Amino acid sequence: MSLYTEVLLRTRYRDYLAEERRKKELEAKAWKRKAAEDDLEELRKRKKTMLEVSQVLTREADKTAEEAEAKSGTKMAELISKSNILRKGSKKKLAELEIIEKEIEAKGAELRKIE
Repeated sequence: MSLYTEVLLRTRYRDYLAEERRKKELEAKAWKRKAAEDDLEELRKRKKTMLEVSQVLTREADKTAEEAEAKSGTKMAELISKSNILRKGSKKKLAELEIIEKEIEAKGAELRKIE
């Protein structure tokens, strides 16, 4: 084999290795992007669910408070207590919702960095 042939073969092999390295990097980047997109979608679903639960709890609290207005005595106190518990639950869900929104923002920023 001539020196020229050996140099040519070595160059082709280096090019092949460089191409394989680029492919692996692209695959890793695509995998990271897919994982981040999946996480973001999951967070959006959790946000939607949390918002719906909070709204239901608030409606139930309002409904229970209206019932309490029509009652008197211990039944009224019981309904007001139930209404307050429902409102607390709604506030907790809203606090969790804020945390989820921050996670969504962070995951969105991470996704933009991957691009």
